[in-house]
Amino acid sequence: MSVSAHLSWSGGLKFRAQINGRSLQLNSAEKMDDAFTPMEFFLIALAGCTAMDVQWILNRQRQKVDRFNIDVHGKRRDDDPRYYESIDLEYVFAGDGLRKDAVERAIRLSQEKYCSVRAMINDKVKFNITYKIGNQPAKAVFSSGT
Repeated sequence: MSVSAHLSWSGGLKFRAQINGRSLQLNSAEKMDDAFTPMEFFLIALAGCTAMDVQWILNRQRQKVDRFNIDVHGKRRDDDPRYYESIDLEYVFAGDGLRKDAVERAIRLSQEKYCSVRAMINDKVKFNITYKIGNQPAKAVFSSGT
């Protein structure tokens, strides 16, 4: 499966990215507007990838999810290239009878097997993964990476 994108310059450091008729704006951190920086978009891509995996796995396990959010935070290096040194992902769920073991299994499978975005940076970034169900305190799933 191949994917192609087209970027066109809009002036300054702003670009319009297009993929299969859909588009979004990219811009630099110095010119914040309705556009994303590439590094912000990377965090969105990571969170979106694992969110879709986890929801799919929980559906297959017949877990009833009423609400599901992910909070993602990345810490970048101070020196160039300013890639993410560490990324924290917190999965937040609500659902009657949602089993902790099913949630942990879904998160682990996503992180270790299914999430393509995560696989591309697997050994280069330190990950801290936590989750909570309802009002429970956050529980660590695992930490990994450098």
